[in-house]
Amino acid sequence: MSANRLRHTALVIPLLAWALSTQLGQITPYEDCQQDVPWTALASCFLLVVSIVGLAGSRATLTGLTRTERFLVNASFLIALAFVFALSLQGAATMLLDPCQR
Repeated sequence: MSANRLRHTALVIPLLAWALSTQLGQITPYEDCQQDVPWTALASCFLLVVSIVGLAGSRATLTGLTRTERFLVNASFLIALAFVFALSLQGAATMLLDPCQR
């Protein structure tokens, strides 16, 4: 992957992971209740790890940037941190709440 594309992974990957986790949070609790397997929590934890890896990849390419490019990478990093926080809260909620109570 080129360094230019890797810089913008901080903005794209956590947003997609959060959207996917939100959709899976609507679908998988029914399967969790029927099978007694925490698929929602596993998917949420996996997507949290994927989004953190996307953030780390974005931060690894900060060398040799102009001031404007560095600002854009840092701004996308901060925006993505908000979505990583939301994703971690969703993961905590799926672990704490019983899926059969819906």
